[in-house]
Amino acid sequence: MAVTHTRFTIGTAITQVVADSADAQEVWLQNLSPVSDLVQQAKEGYGYLLQREFTVSSAGTAIFQVETGATGMQINSYEIISTSDNIKAELVEGPTIGTTGAAIPAYNLNREFSDAHDVVFTAGTSITGGTVIAAEYITADKHAASGGRVSGRIYTLSPSSTYGFKFINKGNQTTTVFFQIAFVELFNGNTDVWVGDSIGTGVRVRGGDTVHMSLIQGQKLFAVSPTDNDLMVTRQD
Repeated sequence: MAVTHTRFTIGTAITQVVADSADAQEVWLQNLSPVSDLVQQAKEGYGYLLQREFTVSSAGTAIFQVETGATGMQINSYEIISTSDNIKAELVEGPTIGTTGAAIPAYNLNREFSDAHDVVFTAGTSITGGTVIAAEYITADKHAASGGRVSGRIYTLSPSSTYGFKFINKGNQTTTVFFQIAFVELFNGNTDVWVGDSIGTGVRVRGGDTVHMSLIQGQKLFAVSPTDNDLMVTRQD
């Protein structure tokens, strides 16, 4: 009785993961991508943090462009602090933005992993059009050092799309704004592997899950996934 372990990278191309056998087989399929949990994603190197500190003059506006990659972007949490005056923050979908300077880096929350990510952040000089899909009003407390907002509200941004962050000074004095967001790029099923010949049919193996199957003689198994995910297949016949 033989036991084999084989690791596959499963993507959009249908991949055979178990060949037919003259004997019955016991098969375990383990999705090596992390559980769809914010803490686990960060530990596994899937989470990133971007932060900026900048000034906004009286009646002025600061702008940032966000261009998402092929899998989109999920903002898991964010923080906005204004030191001296009230700020209205807006998230704009589909605007036209003039940009300046190099891309703003985001860093992996697990420092043992690469900082490489697909989404591109750039400082903006102008913004027109688009739809405001979310807004926050940050009240700077005149009797304290600053005012701010920390939120765990989750925003899921579409793939290969343009978004803008606007920070509008609603007061009469220059204020310093601190802004940071924590995000992931693999979410909402992107780490799932489907045992079958198409996404959405067959057996769904979510990130971190293991599925056991008993196969009769001559049966094969195939797998497919929305993005590249590693699948460990343990077979006993």
